[in-house]
Amino acid sequence: MNEFFLQIILFFYNNIAFKNLGLTIIEIAVLTRLLFYPMLKQQLSSSKKMAELKPHLDALNAKHKDNKQVLQQAQLALYKQHGINPAAGCLPMILQIVIMIGLLGGMNKILTMGLHTTFLWWDMAKPDAHKIEGLKFAIPGVLVFISSIAQYIQSMMMMPIPPKVLKVDKPKEKEEKKDFASSYAESMQSTVWMFPLMFLFFGASWPSGLALYWSVSSILTIFQQYPITGLGSLKPQLDKLISLTKRA
Repeated sequence: MNEFFLQIILFFYNNIAFKNLGLTIIEIAVLTRLLFYPMLKQQLSSSKKMAELKPHLDALNAKHKDNKQVLQQAQLALYKQHGINPAAGCLPMILQIVIMIGLLGGMNKILTMGLHTTFLWWDMAKPDAHKIEGLKFAIPGVLVFISSIAQYIQSMMMMPIPPKVLKVDKPKEKEEKKDFASSYAESMQSTVWMFPLMFLFFGASWPSGLALYWSVSSILTIFQQYPITGLGSLKPQLDKLISLTKRA
């Protein structure tokens, strides 16, 4: 697999990117985002529908909590009724991970080939990190932080805003909304922070080329998913930030 990705990198490097490794990585990121867009669109649509079905899924969990087989059948029937494929959301992420692993292998091979690896002030073949005397670990650089922040924004946009509990709601509706908001918050905490923190931690030891790829890919994904998801759960945070800015 490493050889396959190495040949892709070399093709772009020699024929399209003016023998600039940074431009090569940007072009590969743009191409993959364009190719993956149909899958991304399906994933986002499924995620949006599943969020809307959350109260129904909670009701099924409560109804069939003692019979896992019946619960699974009821959930699959609900998904089928609304045209949802729960596995659809996994494929884009799996492909992204495969590409990252392939690029990492390709970048490691490039180190031995004597290619020009400088892009702006980064060396694409070396980590974007800064070592400080006295610290046992390196401080992530700008590219790593950009990729982590972009991934966080992308994840927040994928999360729908939980329903507000209104005074006019009936007691049962209030309880359902509170339960949904609670379970939503728990799932959001684990999902939203996982990949940004993971990349922030590992990115400081990976070649800068990977951080550049992930930054460009995540930023493009933000623009691709905005027409489908809007700002999602990012909107309340932006509203708070704007409010604090006005007060200051």
